[in-house]
Amino acid sequence: MIARLKSYLMRGRQVSLLRTLQFRVQSKTRNVFVYPGVYCYISKSARVKIYGQLNLGCQWKYGRYYPSQLILQDHAKLKVSGSFSVHTKCDVWVNKNAVLTLGSGFINSGANIFCFQDIQIGQDVAIAENVTIRDSDNHVILGNSQKMAPIKIGDHVWIGMNVTILKGVTIGNNAIVAAGSVVVDDVPSNAMVAGVPARVKKMDIQWGGSNH
Repeated sequence: MIARLKSYLMRGRQVSLLRTLQFRVQSKTRNVFVYPGVYCYISKSARVKIYGQLNLGCQWKYGRYYPSQLILQDHAKLKVSGSFSVHTKCDVWVNKNAVLTLGSGFINSGANIFCFQDIQIGQDVAIAENVTIRDSDNHVILGNSQKMAPIKIGDHVWIGMNVTILKGVTIGNNAIVAAGSVVVDDVPSNAMVAGVPARVKKMDIQWGGSNH
């Protein structure tokens, strides 16, 4: 079913938008909550498919709402399969023809997601503050013709604060990426990585769920 999103969830109460937000949402539940301070630009040809729930620009109790934005350019796609929260101060760009897929879990405040081709985030994922996920270099380095490549983050992954994840990376299930790491190579399942660039520090790790 195609519908227009016409409401914000503001301080726990759902109220009508002062101006109609013109974008199309294909949803089974229509559970899309946009909090104060979020600017949305959605191309008419973009599509948002919600099969669970999306909370965009939310904040911790007693905290303030910082400016955030969601940009979906021509023919961009945003897919949400579970319950996913993106906290305030986020900057999310899904560029022309690109696809951003969110499973379940959360991204804490200050997220920078720049999707130029394909970024997938799995189920039960916990992403801390000020994390950057970017699947393109945007400029070609002499001798390297590839400037973008998909990013896949598996299920039950914990990503620490101030981490940067760059193009072409796959992070396996149950992995941990330590704070401040720069991830340029694949991360095995059940591994903990750290450093610049990130390297495996421990295998066969386990950690608790992403509930927050």
